[in-house]
Amino acid sequence: MGLINIDGKRKIQLDPTTSEVKILDENDAEVMNIESHATRHAFGGEDAIPEGSLDFTQMITDTIQVKIPVLIPDSVQDGLAADSTGVKWTSAFKFRIPKRHLKNIVLRASWTASATDSVEEIDLIDAASGSTVCSVSGNAGTDVESINFNSANLTDDGLVYVQAQVTTASATAGATFSIGYIVVEIRLGIS
Repeated sequence: MGLINIDGKRKIQLDPTTSEVKILDENDAEVMNIESHATRHAFGGEDAIPEGSLDFTQMITDTIQVKIPVLIPDSVQDGLAADSTGVKWTSAFKFRIPKRHLKNIVLRASWTASATDSVEEIDLIDAASGSTVCSVSGNAGTDVESINFNSANLTDDGLVYVQAQVTTASATAGATFSIGYIVVEIRLGIS
């Protein structure tokens, strides 16, 4: 049995019966079996990371991605006036969006209009500033997604809500629009 003393405490041993190389401590207890350790790495295994020793700042950008859909519960609306401009509906549902790890917010909605000449806009509004965080607009739309997220318009952990407004009124008296659904998708990237 070959034994090499490393530093007075650790020893390297070649086990003659198994031909395995082992590292032993000062009491000749096995600390590591080199062959099984190397085999684990050969098959893509990693050393265990001690709990609490890895911080999110040590990870590669967006290692963990999460999408959180928030269905606006009172968003189904029928017969909202489209023959005059202005805010026609404001959700009673408000929620908070913390900015930590926030990568994007996408507002997705479907809506219809009784006349083709009106333009409706559905907005995610920051309650503290009244600023638009993101929005979709058009005469009508199915599963339309916003591409105009502005993080500067979002107060960190502040309340937000959704509203619908008419930006171009229909020339048809009594014209209306209806909302099928609104979802706000919060996209996080933890790194």
